[in-house]
Amino acid sequence: MESEKYFVQSASINTGQVFIDSYTGLTFGIRHITYDRQAFGSITLPKAESQEISNISPGQKWLFTFQGKNFELILLELNYLYDSFKIQLSEI
Repeated sequence: MESEKYFVQSASINTGQVFIDSYTGLTFGIRHITYDRQAFGSITLPKAESQEISNISPGQKWLFTFQGKNFELILLELNYLYDSFKIQLSEI
């Protein structure tokens, strides 16, 4: 039987805060969300330098490998009214 795959879905995270995954070390933060739900922030994938991200929108995906396993990070939601976002990290 195959072992259970890693899966994390965040609660709402406010802009100016960062999501830190304790297993992979991935960090993801949004600094600003525009009225048309475009976002600006930064992402740090495991064993990589931090990257600025701009004009991203819900549904954007990032793929990476950690300890020989493939992972996918998805931006699930950008909420302009509440200035928050949600993400999902899963092993694929």
